Amino acid sequence: MMHNVVRHHVLSGGVKAEVRDITRHYFGGYYHVRLDVQAEICLDESWFENQLAFEQACQHLGTSVFFRRTLEKMAVPEAEIEAVRLKLLEMYEKNMLVYLSRPDFPRRFVLAEYVKHVKSARPKRIYNHG
Repeated sequence: MMHNVVRHHVLSGGVKAEVRDITRHYFGGYYHVRLDVQAEICLDESWFENQLAFEQACQHLGTSVFFRRTLEKMAVPEAEIEAVRLKLLEMYEKNMLVYLSRPDFPRRFVLAEYVKHVKSARPKRIYNHG
């Protein structure tokens, strides 16, 4: 099983994105080719309306959030692993890296994660049809 970093990019605000190869043997002579993309984004107070909003976000999310995506292809013959890996990297650089490289990506991603977290943490209403 491989876990080496195959790409490393420094994004807006110093955010570091890494692409790790986590390819593993699947069955027989076939492999599950997987590239794990992740970037740790530290919360920045300037992204929030005020200090209280920032502190609440830190309480819910911690001081950072992780962007994670997996690019994968199943049942790849051993002889085709490198070609598939290169194709997945090309897709990453053509599509995902463009998105990650936007100057507003860290802020937008953190705020979206905060909204998702707050919505999922809301207590559910119980209706009594008595």
